Amino acid sequence: MGEDTRPLYRVLRDAPEAGDEAGQSGQAETDPAVSEERFRRNTYIVIAFSVIISLIFARWRTTAGVMLGGALSVFNERWLHSSTGVILGVAAQTRNPRLPQWTAAKFLLRYVAIAVIAGVAVWSGYFGISGICFGLASFVGALMIEAGYQFYLTFRTVKSDE
Repeated sequence: MGEDTRPLYRVLRDAPEAGDEAGQSGQAETDPAVSEERFRRNTYIVIAFSVIISLIFARWRTTAGVMLGGALSVFNERWLHSSTGVILGVAAQTRNPRLPQWTAAKFLLRYVAIAVIAGVAVWSGYFGISGICFGLASFVGALMIEAGYQFYLTFRTVKSDE
């Protein structure tokens, strides 16, 4: 057999998934909706883990900040998802790259809302800014978990072809 000279991304794209022998595509693990659900679940896990760690090692204000930041992170992700869906839906329906006046403004409004909530929370003295920032960054941990899982799936597929 000759050596495959295709670029690696095409080899990986065309590689059969686990379960192809049984007529199943195996695409469930890499399906965007499933991946998105895993990302959301991983965000909750990272927030819970962060709160537990902060309960052990940090002051109560930092822990309260981690909880608030985690809630803001989930709020931000959901608002981002719905805003992006609306923007892309309007653009697809109208076939016009220009959006209605307030559509993009709503997309940016979430930053203002999060900043105001975080600012009021810090100003109240009950929440630590470091905890809020750490909680807001919980999606980064969830993203790293998902990236590691996708990396694992890639190499599992390549090893099963050998």
